[in-house]
Amino acid sequence: MSITLSRSPYIIEIDETGQTGSKIELFLWTTGSQPASPQYTLSKKIPASNNIKTYYNISPYVKEYYSFTNWANGGTEPYNSYDLDISTNYIVNYTLKQYKEVSGTYTLLSTTTSQFMDGYNYYMEGFDTINNTVLLSEGRYFYNYDSGVGTSLPQTMAGSFDVHLAATDVIRYTNLVTGVVNNFTATTAGVKTFSRVYLPNLSQGNKVEYLAGGSAVRWTGYFEPQCEPKYTPVAVDFINRYGSWARIFFQKAKTRNISVQADNYKVNPSALPYVPTSEGQVKEFNKNGKETIKLNTGWVNDLYGEYIEELLLSEKVMLYDPEKLYNNTAKYTPVNVQSKSLLKQKGINKKVINYELTFEFAFDLINNVV
Repeated sequence: MSITLSRSPYIIEIDETGQTGSKIELFLWTTGSQPASPQYTLSKKIPASNNIKTYYNISPYVKEYYSFTNWANGGTEPYNSYDLDISTNYIVNYTLKQYKEVSGTYTLLSTTTSQFMDGYNYYMEGFDTINNTVLLSEGRYFYNYDSGVGTSLPQTMAGSFDVHLAATDVIRYTNLVTGVVNNFTATTAGVKTFSRVYLPNLSQGNKVEYLAGGSAVRWTGYFEPQCEPKYTPVAVDFINRYGSWARIFFQKAKTRNISVQADNYKVNPSALPYVPTSEGQVKEFNKNGKETIKLNTGWVNDLYGEYIEELLLSEKVMLYDPEKLYNNTAKYTPVNVQSKSLLKQKGINKKVINYELTFEFAFDLINNVV
């Protein structure tokens, strides 16, 4: 079963000889079985007798079914999991029925069942679906490693990746220092979650390969530890171009900024002509603030420009800063990427590459939820 990316249009064309119109029925669900009735029924008349094609873009109808509640919201991050079924929160099943209409009578043409994820295609790629591939860009990734911190804490977890597998496919971990290999064979077909780093390799890193059918290498990624002795690294999780959670560590300096907004009015004096000077003439109300944080990746490779691009284009971003405490506990917090442009850097032009991004916390400082 292939996966369709819902942030790009998914166009259905119905072009049948003699049709005067068409109809589609769209069934959507995340858990359990297909609902008995369609969530959406759409119909169209043909534009003209010499132009009988009708088109439907079904991508916009899927968005409301995603619920991006990752491990940040009470779940357990898969830091030591392999061949784990993907969370149903961010994959949507669908069945599409297509009909042609001839003078008010509808005839079923086809029934298709597949899945959506909240990713996108680039313009020059056209339309494409995901089938048997890793839902993470190939390349070399860095993660924070601190031997003094437990392996189950977010600041030391390398993160995870999802992969669309067939039942005989293999994910192979190779230790970057010792060369020791560990293989995991998919037990069933579907979208599975794997840790980026096999836990015994955490201090040394590993290469990950996706082997189609257990033999043909179709994808390779490298995950390397970095020990940051001075700064406290920040983990940023986001929904990437494939609709899957991805993680980037910002290892270096960070700065925080608070901006405050308020309305004001001019007050009437309490007494005349001798007005107490402590009263003032202007008072503020509806006062609240926003917090931003500026982060630096530290020295990275050329490919990080592509990863940062996916982060800037993401519509769901979470941030974990061990130094930011809420009720004495560090938490994942929702943020929006405030940086709106990216200068992609190349090592051939610049000996060292660092990316600096600004994030705005996606809530007001003072709780005003009603």
